[in-house]
Amino acid sequence: MKSIIYQIALFILITFKSNSQTPYSTWEAGFYGGECYYLGELNETHFLPFNISFGPRVRYNYDQRLGLKLALTYGEISGDDAKSNNSFKRDRNFSFKSQLFEASFVGEFNFIPYSVLDKKASLGTPFLFLGLGYTRHNPKTQFNGNWVNTNELKTEGVNFNKNIFSLPIGIGYKMRAKKFGFEFSWGIRKSNSDYLDDVSTNFANNSFENTLSNETNNTNTTEYENVSNIKRGDQYNKDWYVFTGLTILINLTPEEVCRKI
Repeated sequence: MKSIIYQIALFILITFKSNSQTPYSTWEAGFYGGECYYLGELNETHFLPFNISFGPRVRYNYDQRLGLKLALTYGEISGDDAKSNNSFKRDRNFSFKSQLFEASFVGEFNFIPYSVLDKKASLGTPFLFLGLGYTRHNPKTQFNGNWVNTNELKTEGVNFNKNIFSLPIGIGYKMRAKKFGFEFSWGIRKSNSDYLDDVSTNFANNSFENTLSNETNNTNTTEYENVSNIKRGDQYNKDWYVFTGLTILINLTPEEVCRKI
């Protein structure tokens, strides 16, 4: 994962030279709003369950084909074994919700020449993006009618990191109307964590006596008394999450600005 992050960062830095500018270089700022969902042990369905996401955006269009975007995004993800058709998941009987705070830096490639300054450019274009993300997550689950941080329960006997890295990859379509831009995008994030949902490996390895204690019973959401070291998740597949929605941007660069070529 670290080597992939390094290669992407190097690619972005090489592609965009510092202080570089073309006749069609522009700055845009805007706001995104849409949906957020995750893919992992408690959910394998795209677009469900529906949770909101939103945040500001700043984009530098290097030319008609390439751009860089800085994005700050808040989103929520959730999952519930009780809604699954899988008997193993229903027996596990776990549910969670989590808030995500992501800062991402991505490079964009337009398939068709696109610029708010060039009247001859296309009014819209599909595009691809790839970049780096840094995310804070905090999964919680219901216990005795209250939402509890899952790290406190130590269901699998570990303290997972709430700060993770991700690789945003996605597609979209952008359009322009005078000084405004509209962007529809779908972006999936491959994370370096399998604990977005607090489910990864096995239940904590406790003795039978400890399993019956009040402390460890807090971590057992199944109907079985002893779940010591029983399989709980799939540690070989990391969790993913998705932001998809609409971004409205405004051009910040005057048409008569002096440009270096």
